[in-house]
Amino acid sequence: SLARCLLLFVHFVEDSIFPAMRLESLAGFMVLLLPVTVARFYKNYLVQMGNVMGQPRENQSPQEESLVIDGRGAGILADRWERSSSSIFEAVAPPMLTNLTRVPNNAIYHILAAPYLHPAEFSTLLLLLLGTNTIARFLLSEYKLVKRKAEAMAKAIHADRGNINHRGNHNKTDVKRDEEGQLGVFTAYEMFEYRIDYYFSTSKWAKVALLLGFTFVLIAVGAGLLAVSLEDHSISNAVWIAWTYVADPGTHADAPAGFFIRLISFSITVGGMLIFALMIGIISEYIGDKVDELKKGKSRIIESDHTVILGWNDKSLAIIQQIALANESEGGGTIVVLADEDKDELESKLASAIQSIENPLQLLGTEVIFRSGNPLMECELRRVSANTARSVVALSLDDLDPDEADSNMVRQVMALKAFDEFGGNDCHVVVEVNDVDNQELFALVAPDFAEVVVTHDIIGRLMLQCARCPGLACVLEEMMGFEGSEFYFEEWPELVCKSFYEITCRFDDAVPIGIKTSTGEVFINPENDHIIKEGDKILVLAEDNDSYEVNDGSYKIHGIKKVPEIVETEQTVEKIMFCGWRRDM
Repeated sequence: SLARCLLLFVHFVEDSIFPAMRLESLAGFMVLLLPVTVARFYKNYLVQMGNVMGQPRENQSPQEESLVIDGRGAGILADRWERSSSSIFEAVAPPMLTNLTRVPNNAIYHILAAPYLHPAEFSTLLLLLLGTNTIARFLLSEYKLVKRKAEAMAKAIHADRGNINHRGNHNKTDVKRDEEGQLGVFTAYEMFEYRIDYYFSTSKWAKVALLLGFTFVLIAVGAGLLAVSLEDHSISNAVWIAWTYVADPGTHADAPAGFFIRLISFSITVGGMLIFALMIGIISEYIGDKVDELKKGKSRIIESDHTVILGWNDKSLAIIQQIALANESEGGGTIVVLADEDKDELESKLASAIQSIENPLQLLGTEVIFRSGNPLMECELRRVSANTARSVVALSLDDLDPDEADSNMVRQVMALKAFDEFGGNDCHVVVEVNDVDNQELFALVAPDFAEVVVTHDIIGRLMLQCARCPGLACVLEEMMGFEGSEFYFEEWPELVCKSFYEITCRFDDAVPIGIKTSTGEVFINPENDHIIKEGDKILVLAEDNDSYEVNDGSYKIHGIKKVPEIVETEQTVEKIMFCGWRRDM
């Protein structure tokens, strides 16, 4: 009822008296200034009865003598305010106010000169007014929202009752529910609980705002009561005293004598203890949430020239091992893994592989960082700094159908291509595909954007090669991994316009075995008269990418012998047994 009366008063003043004003400000102003105005009038009355400076008069009654004693303290305080603020007033007050200073106890003077003569009082009242205005506007907006919801639910209840009566099955149970008011009716506590839960779940600053609101209300109400009860009736001093009671529970022991003042001080102190307990709880919960968020891998990666692995499958640990071997010559590197799995679980798998007794994983100075998230989301790609990475490896999921897994890889490539900050980067993208029939899809959605590796097809071909040529598996393992020698592409401008025969001995610590043209075409063991053009890269077999250089051409070949001729043997029928079956066999 009080809230409705206040709302009606607000609407009346807004519509009839002050259309351009916010009624919450006026209501807060009136509520705030009422005790202050009463205290000020009481002080002026004491000052006048005490003859401004507390001088006694002849033939005074005992009541007047007590007023003189009280007025003496108030007069001394007023005189202190006058002396402390006279320089400010003389500097900034208009001439009209200067003339009014010659008239003692002038009401207009006290009203107009208050901001100049009492800056502390004026600024304190202004801050209290702003805080009261904010809280009043919030409470009235919540009341209007609750009122709208109640009206909407009342309409829904009325419509439901009409439907029940129309169907003719309004039985005793429905009548009882209607009479008890349980059909769509909510209590004030339920609405309060619902709104608090709404703000706590939608805003991370809701708890802080609630704490500040409670603190402001406690200080404002306590300061208003103290301003009326204390002798000086200064609202700024009352606010400061109220704050000391809230901040330090032991301060209220020095409160002036008097039951009412001590009761106020005790109440403010108890409220301050509850507020600080709430503050400690909020801070502890915030720190705990931050620690949990860091454990879950939600923070951003600040790295550059690193390797990003999108997804996780049974090949991830082997890929991490090979990247660590490749980074060994550079003193190590950084690998960032973004997968839709729990960060602790991924770290546990890596730790188990490192601590394995048989063939342990060796990082060799490489740092591996895990982050949990969906690799298809642009915000997650930005979180792992994919735009500044040296290379990106997208792995297919094992627990999906091959076609479904390949469709996710297509979406992954489209997500990387749509990443605005990724467009102008020279990052090399490698995508794993399960079915060779889906390889052409990547050329349609993102031509020349990513290198597609059909793992099942490549592994199947290598297995057939090793089955037909025993011992080839050891050679392939040596060349494919970063242990020992491996393949490297590099462009050498000094070898342009030379034939492949002429460059076969131009590397002291590498063996050239092929050429990759500027168009992307690869020639393995090309013809001797194949001319190297500008932009072509030479494929060599070397220990590392920085372990070989082009010599000056002053090499000598010793012990030249005749190359043995290839002896053609009669072809026979090969018999191969497959154990198991796969769709791409």
